[in-house]
Amino acid sequence: MATQMSPLRSQLGMALQQRYRSKRLALHIYYALANRETMKARQDTLLMLARNAERSAANDAIRLLHLNLPLPDEPTVLWQRLLVVCGLRVTMLWLEWQEKRLAHRFLHIFSINR
Repeated sequence: MATQMSPLRSQLGMALQQRYRSKRLALHIYYALANRETMKARQDTLLMLARNAERSAANDAIRLLHLNLPLPDEPTVLWQRLLVVCGLRVTMLWLEWQEKRLAHRFLHIFSINR
């Protein structure tokens, strides 16, 4: 008999899955941008951001496994290519927007489930 997930656990799981995918997408984008970057300092910064995104995704993967939830599929290559073509500034702004959107989602989940 399958156990029913609580609404909070279900929402948290969905948000964690979305954040995992977002972090995986970010790490691929950062690596792609670093490979294109000619300035050593920027390249080093992008590689650092990629490693940070990879660690965050790994932490989210552990959390999902503790909740007995599956890891989502890898993000599509189309987004990665499109954002890399848009350039560093647009890509960084988009990634920042993604982070804020996910942070607001987590705040909303916890504020309605007090």
